[in-house]
Formats: sequence, structure tokens, C-alpha cells
Amino acid sequence: MMSEIAISLTNVSKCYKRYNRPLDRLKEIVLPGKSRAQEFWALRDINLEVAPGETLGIVGQNGSGKSTLLQIIAGTLTPTTGEVWVNGRVSALLELGSGFNPEFTGRQNVFFNGQILGLSREEIEAKFDSIAAFADIGDFLDQPVKTYSSGMVVRLAFAVIANIDPTILIVDEALAVGDARFQARCMKRIRQLKEQGVTILFVSHDSASVKMLCNRAALMDSGSILEVGTPKTVIDHYIGLLSSENTGNNQGILSVRQKLELNHGNQSFSQTDCFHKHRHGNQLAVINDVKILDVNNRPVKIIQTGASFQVWLRLEFKAKLSDCVIGISIRNLMGLVIYGTNTKLMNCQLPKSEIGQGMTIGFKLPCYLHKGIYTVTIGIHSEEGLSYDWIDDLVVFEVINGNHCEGVVDLDPTLNVEVETNDHLCLMS
Repeated sequence: MMSEIAISLTNVSKCYKRYNRPLDRLKEIVLPGKSRAQEFWALRDINLEVAPGETLGIVGQNGSGKSTLLQIIAGTLTPTTGEVWVNGRVSALLELGSGFNPEFTGRQNVFFNGQILGLSREEIEAKFDSIAAFADIGDFLDQPVKTYSSGMVVRLAFAVIANIDPTILIVDEALAVGDARFQARCMKRIRQLKEQGVTILFVSHDSASVKMLCNRAALMDSGSILEVGTPKTVIDHYIGLLSSENTGNNQGILSVRQKLELNHGNQSFSQTDCFHKHRHGNQLAVINDVKILDVNNRPVKIIQTGASFQVWLRLEFKAKLSDCVIGISIRNLMGLVIYGTNTKLMNCQLPKSEIGQGMTIGFKLPCYLHKGIYTVTIGIHSEEGLSYDWIDDLVVFEVINGNHCEGVVDLDPTLNVEVETNDHLCLMS
């Protein structure tokens, strides 16, 4: 039944006409009957069904037809042939700034986009504070969009589509423009929408994100869908496709790494800069400042695999406490906890606190993480688990290293090779 399908495409194709000269287009209009155009088929015979609540990753080289497919599903393009059926309110982040009028302010564009997406003015007003908080662009909200940086445009665009309760969410590669903090916030919001049963189409060159976020994946090439299957299988075939074509265009994709800028300098946190994270607790102890430091106590935003670093935090006690436990949790952009510990697990008994007393703590860690973007969650609680203060994804850092491994951690392996000959055994390390 169609009610059990969120998106259905049947034999969908999209053809563009290309003219060598503008005069050829005019001649075709004035003298019909003879085509003077070259046909370019961006999509050919696409058949696809997406179930409600499913997250489908779409991968493929640049020019494979991914964006055209998403635009047709979103309704901003009309297919040349075939049928498209979409069940639900669609929110789409396709091209950077698409749907924004550069002459209007961010505030005005929020209302215009919301109305285009089917919300009344009253509904937009009710959600406006959440949208503004998520975008976090400050006074620029009342400035013309043409004055925005590319990162600010995508902040506002995603804030709109992520806060209007979509039934279907479509996200193209525009999120790669955002800085690391916003990237983490967007991925967290996408995970929340997934848990709420929103159908998601997710296009990304980040293979790890597709594997961890999506239920299924589709591989596109030259306007066709080559395969639909499990994310791992499809990603493996995608990488194999890239590896089999030794062209200049593929080189950039094979070495793709999201160039995420780490904003706000040293990644320090203060209570006045909580930027709307998920925070809870009775505030009997309060987190005031958190930084990522190197071993020389210098703030850093990028860490090399194999180096050591510190998660440094300062807290203030608002009550006399004798059972305080302080912990950290390091997560990747998909929310997977890579590592977590706390003072109790480390057999550290903190001293009793007095009202107004401050305390600083530094967790020193060796970095065995593979390259990527990671967030740090900080928590203070009692030994029985009563939360005093807890803030998710508080600071963000990037790990860089070579390309000699895959996965989440770099275990720094060594090699022992034994070469057998007729006379003796040769060992190589």
C-alpha cells in the first residue's frame, strides 16, 4: 500500500537540453520541428522506494545525479519522464542558500522559508526562538543574507529545516561547509529526527557517517542507481568504483576529508557561551569553563594521533558536597561513545566542597583516535547518580594523522614479516 511508503520513484528520468549557441535555441523556437540541442540525461530510469522512518544514504561521484534526484524528490525539479510520489512534509537542504533571498534579512528569510514549507506565520513565530538559537549567528539574523559567510548561510538554512517538524528530511552535502561545532550539532539533530521516525535522505562523501547513520544506502553513477543495499556493502562497492577509475576527478574524492573549521579560537567554553546544548542537573555544582589543552597546557583545536592531550575543566560548587564525581565522554559525530571515564572509576576521591569554592581538573589522555571530528561531554554527579550539571557535546576537537589505518582508533601496529627461503628464514620488522 502507498501509505506504507514515504517516497516512491518509478522510471524517473531527467533530460537537459544543451545548445552550442544561444541562436540555436531561438531557431528551435522560431522554426519548430528540428531539434538543434544536444540531450544530456542527468537521470535514467530511476526506481526507488523509501519506507517511513527509514534513513537512506546516497553516495556517488560528483556528477552522478545525486543532487538532481534529491531536487526531484523535493519538488524543485520536474522529471522528464516517470512518476514521483512523496507522502509527507518535505524539508530539504540542497544547495547552499537555496530558497534564500540575499536582499532580505535572515529573520525575513526564516518566515518566508517556513511559509514555503507549509507553516503558518503563527507556527513560525512559535518556533522562531528555537531556530535562532540553533543557527547561533547573533546580530547577523537582522542583516541581509548577502552579507553572510557560507557557513552562516548553512547554519540558518539547516536551523529552519531541522525545527519545523518535517516528515521527510533531505540533506545534501551542504553541511560540510559548517564548522566543527555546528557539524556536531547538525548530526545530533539528525539523529534525534531519526529517533522520532522522520524519513531521511542523506547524501555525503563521508563513508563513516553513511555507515553509522543509515539503514540502507544507494550507489549512483552516470545518472543511474547501480545498487541498493546495506551501507557497508554499498560503501565498499563505491570505494571499489572510485579505485577502478584512475581519473583526476576521482583523486579528490579518494582523499576526501571534511575541511571543518574549528571556530572560536581555543575551543574554550564559558557559561555565557553554552550555545543551547542539552544541559541538565540541579546546579549544586556548575561547569564554568572547559578547554582542550596540549601537554604544555596550551589550548589546541587539532590533535595529532599519538600525541597526548588534556580535557581541562573548571567548576564551582553552589552547595557543600562530599560525594562529587566528575566524568568525561568522547563521542564521534554519530554520537557513538568512543571513550568515557570519571574520577570514581579512576579511584580519585575528591575533597569535600564548600559553597562558592572552585576546582579545576585535568584529564590527561593519549590520543589513539583515528582522524576525524570528536566532541566532549562533561558531567558532574553524585556517587548515587544524582546529576549536578551535565552538558552534551560541550567542546569539539579534530584529530589528524596519516592514512595508514581505518576505523575509529589507531592501534599503532607493528609488522613482522617472515620470508622463507631454501636455506634460512629471514625476519623483517
